Amino acid sequence: MDRTLERLPVTGDPPTSARGRLRILALPAFRRQALNPFQALLYEQVERLNVQVEDWSFFRALWRRCDIWHFHHPDTVVFPRSLWQSALETATLRLLLSWARLRGIKILWTVHDLDSSDNMHPRLEQWFWRYFLPRIEGYVCLTEAGRRLARERFPKLRRLPSFITAHGDFRPAYPKTVSKAEARGAFELHDEVPVLLSFGLIRPYKDLPLLIDVVRGLAKREAILLVAGRVYDKDVERDIRARVQGAANIQLQLRWISFEDTQLYFSAADLVVLPYRRILNSGTLMLALAFERPVMVPDRGTMRELQGRFGSDWLRVYEGDLNVAKIRSGIEWAMQTVRTPLDFSGLDWPTLAQQTRAIYDALLDPVSLSSSVSAMIRHAAPAGHEPRQ
Repeated sequence: MDRTLERLPVTGDPPTSARGRLRILALPAFRRQALNPFQALLYEQVERLNVQVEDWSFFRALWRRCDIWHFHHPDTVVFPRSLWQSALETATLRLLLSWARLRGIKILWTVHDLDSSDNMHPRLEQWFWRYFLPRIEGYVCLTEAGRRLARERFPKLRRLPSFITAHGDFRPAYPKTVSKAEARGAFELHDEVPVLLSFGLIRPYKDLPLLIDVVRGLAKREAILLVAGRVYDKDVERDIRARVQGAANIQLQLRWISFEDTQLYFSAADLVVLPYRRILNSGTLMLALAFERPVMVPDRGTMRELQGRFGSDWLRVYEGDLNVAKIRSGIEWAMQTVRTPLDFSGLDWPTLAQQTRAIYDALLDPVSLSSSVSAMIRHAAPAGHEPRQ
């Protein structure tokens, strides 16, 4: 039977657990904040709610006394390029999940993705999901569309409690002190030419080669593409550099981008383009909105719901693969649309921390807490937004 808590409190104090201070191991918690500050921003606030949070590791999983393991990216065990390393890490996680069950530790999964995206070791990944899913006690999705897609991909999830908490607002994490003119001056870009931005860790599923080929079909006066981010795969880097060779309207910044420098790229841009082959949620999309930059993204994953949440003046969702005609249309939309102010209500980290604490309590004591949490559902929706049905 599917026990779904659609909405959780966004105001007031979180439900009080009879267990007192909760102890959480999270993968990740704080150690990857330089790559993505999502979890660190969340857990900094969660720890204010009588919760102790530590980064999950094999050693801590084996010895730490805790109440919940909260996985955000459990499939990182199949990320390593080496099949043997991935197999070893996957087998170790399998043993530790059994160990957690023996110790009475609850397993919670926040569904950021439905697979490892690049699918480097498909058979091993299939084996991983077959073992991981039966051992979780509940899952969290960032949107209603994400929950629907998760249930379609993994039917076993339909029998588990599910929760929805949104992706938080990245504005507190990044400085925003550089003007558009200053940012463009740093890259020697002309004000009259539209600037497209591809930002973030460059992995095969993001399909940057396609974006490069499309932009090469434009004249330099039509648009400049700025590519910023560290390349995950050396083969992809070689391919990118070969495709860019001789292109006067593409700049590559293939390196790690610091938090301080991030503002340079978004401040310089007129349009952020994410031509991903596979996508469920997108931290880069939320980062672009934090810098008030419009985003062009394919109609995949949860993008239609996010378009409804933030508005079609900020998100342009296209069907099929990106091509020259679509990018030209997107540039025109980005440059000529008059935009309303973005609404980040309900996406502040203290609110999301309260929801997360409520989820922990419900997971640990679902019988006594499900009714009290459900009673608060009707008060949880941000003003101006309909409650999820």
